Amino acid sequence: MRPLRLRDLSQPPEGGPPPILSDPMASTLLRLHAAVREAVARAPADDRPAGGPNPKGDIPRRFDLVAEELARDFLAREFGDGIILSEESGESHFGSGEPRHLFLLDPVDGSDNHARGLPLSSVSVAILPAGGPLAPGAVLWAIVGGLEEDVPLLAGRGSGAWRGEERLRSSDVRQVEKAFLSCELNHFSPPPALGSLLGRARAVRSFGCASRAIALVASGALDAHIDVRGRLTPESFYAAALILEEAGGCLVDPAGKPLGKAEGITHRSRLIAAATPALAREIVEALGDGSF
Repeated sequence: MRPLRLRDLSQPPEGGPPPILSDPMASTLLRLHAAVREAVARAPADDRPAGGPNPKGDIPRRFDLVAEELARDFLAREFGDGIILSEESGESHFGSGEPRHLFLLDPVDGSDNHARGLPLSSVSVAILPAGGPLAPGAVLWAIVGGLEEDVPLLAGRGSGAWRGEERLRSSDVRQVEKAFLSCELNHFSPPPALGSLLGRARAVRSFGCASRAIALVASGALDAHIDVRGRLTPESFYAAALILEEAGGCLVDPAGKPLGKAEGITHRSRLIAAATPALAREIVEALGDGSF
């Protein structure tokens, strides 16, 4: 694998595919998505636990472990040396040399959805420099791909966000009353300020899969995604965060500030993903002091 390159891949030549698709890193991520999809399709999609709790305290299913094993083997084969931070096994190293890349991996984000047959789960992979901060702003490459979809969403920092040859653009919605919002409500009783905000929105959805919800904001299908439960961990949203940024959207905490460094795979975050800074500000103002 050649080193990461941050040349301008954002504009396709006239009449041709976007240059990002010819980059070896992009090609590798696309093949990883396809391989994980195939492996998960062969594994039992049910609620039976497989093994003990992961670092977050959740119990994985068989398909979670199958997907992770395949992804780990794939990355070791393609890159030789690296660090993996994964939902199911925490931190691990592969190879004997100096790692250049850190792979933040959630091979099946939305496991509960997949186990129930809901088509709302994804492969989520973010690539960061090894030894650097574990922060959304440090992600260099990202892919979020539905397990039921052939074509994933792909982004390289400074190179745009893409679905195949289609460049992604977030919407231009600036007001809550005009916005399609999604809000994560699992294991959470919304405080009055959040309930009032949702009541003002044009429409409200809930998906149970952070990477898909944020990616939908990037694609323009949603205008914002809100998760203020304090439960979200980096592997579930860092890849989608880069895709959103490259599509023109923004990701902030409930105080309206950019999300900072995480301390590890179990670091919990609250976030607002919005198509425009104006919409993010309006959501932050509506939530007030939070009281979460």
